[in-house]
Amino acid sequence: MFAKLTRRALLASALIAGTAVVPGIAHAAPADSTMRLTVQGRDVTANKLGELKCHPAGGTHKHAAKACEELEKVNGDFTAMQATVSKACTMQYQPVTAKIEGKWRGKAVSYTQTFSNSCTMQVKTGVVFEL
Repeated sequence: MFAKLTRRALLASALIAGTAVVPGIAHAAPADSTMRLTVQGRDVTANKLGELKCHPAGGTHKHAAKACEELEKVNGDFTAMQATVSKACTMQYQPVTAKIEGKWRGKAVSYTQTFSNSCTMQVKTGVVFEL
């Protein structure tokens, strides 16, 4: 009888201790991932400005969830982006400069890259700069 009560007490203690730990883990806030994105080109219609938030996805970006997914694949390393856009681009030279500044998981990030045209930018970066 004593052994049965001891087992029940130990089981109850373990369950109570387990539930006390889980809420602390479940409510941990993710690190900030908020970035300002700009695209600038000679053609005024190519100029765009937006905000992308990840964890959870949001901001003014029209494809925020997909853009965050693409950045998550490379852990926020913009130089490693390899979009899977299958698109043939012309050789037309209309340079655009893509820029990101902000934070990825709490770490300051800055990325600037000039592409020969907006098509090559999209092939390289997917929807990240589709503002």
